Amino acid sequence: MQLTMKEREEVAEILKRRANEVATYLGDYMKDQNHFGSVELALRREVDRLRKLQSRVAPPEPDGEELSSDG
Repeated sequence: MQLTMKEREEVAEILKRRANEVATYLGDYMKDQNHFGSVELALRREVDRLRKLQSRVAPPEPDGEELSSDG
């Protein structure tokens, strides 16, 4: 199954939003002086995982060189 460019953009946006939500929760969680390091680590890994997936799914952005070679 191949995703269209529009579908890839939508999936990338969803992953970006989820990563930001988890990152916000992580920040709030860490404000508690009694937070657990293992939970912090798990949340950090989830943010990293979501952002890596987003970068793999997101359509490549055109390079400046590609734009300048057109004309």
